Amino acid sequence: MVDGEERPDPAREGFEHLQAAAQEMIAAARSMLDACEELLDDPRAASSLSSIAGSVAKVFGGITGMGGARGAGDPSDAHDGGASRVQRIKIS
Repeated sequence: MVDGEERPDPAREGFEHLQAAAQEMIAAARSMLDACEELLDDPRAASSLSSIAGSVAKVFGGITGMGGARGAGDPSDAHDGGASRVQRIKIS
């Protein structure tokens, strides 16, 4: 080490990283609150957003094989004879 050169302080560096992360989380929360406020002001945006979210969920469910609940009479019920994939466990 050369005289006058500062040694790195891992604790201080860690704190600075945590502080930056906290500031990013606060900024993200503000952004989400702004989006929620816009949805309250424009109900049409809420229906569009829910439609988009539903489409994304269907795509994700198809990719992962974890499709959501199917409605009664859904043609996709034909492959399993209408049997539920949910196993119910009784807890007494």
